[in-house]
Amino acid sequence: MTVVAKVRVRGGEPTVEAVFTGGYIEATASPKGDLDLPGRWVDWENRVPGPSWISLAWRAQDDRLHTGARTTLNRLLNTAHTEPYEGGDVDVDWPSWRTFAAALGNPQLTMAELRPDLWAITETAAVIQQDGVILSDSPESPSLSALRDWLTAWEKAGRPAPETYTPTLVPADDDQSSAGWHLRLSR
Repeated sequence: MTVVAKVRVRGGEPTVEAVFTGGYIEATASPKGDLDLPGRWVDWENRVPGPSWISLAWRAQDDRLHTGARTTLNRLLNTAHTEPYEGGDVDVDWPSWRTFAAALGNPQLTMAELRPDLWAITETAAVIQQDGVILSDSPESPSLSALRDWLTAWEKAGRPAPETYTPTLVPADDDQSSAGWHLRLSR
């Protein structure tokens, strides 16, 4: 999941000039056969029967065998509950939703591709896909309840466009940012 930021460095200090929707293809040490598969931060992937993958914000809490990532992806691929998203009269505005979810900074945030060209944003074991279908491991799932709360907050915020967020660069205190900075978005 990406939010694109235009950053300018003046006098050795970076500042964000704009935030907008978009994406990029990461450079990798070897050729990539699937340009939609991120080059890093994929915590588990399946290649058969079809390609699927998951990327966890909570990877530090997973074990070295990626049991949490593998289990979550399998639960999402074999869902017991589906429902249409009822949050409005129009389709899911994916750039708005993706940016809103990223701005939450929730430690349970997860990004997945369950089948080619169908991305999903999830709160652990419940997802909303680009096509507006919500999947979860059960109708009483705590993850489904949390996802519904996120969607309600997004609707109440008016489905904000990415460029309406206030961006802030904060120094990175971990090894997940090669540039040494994290982008935080607020409203």
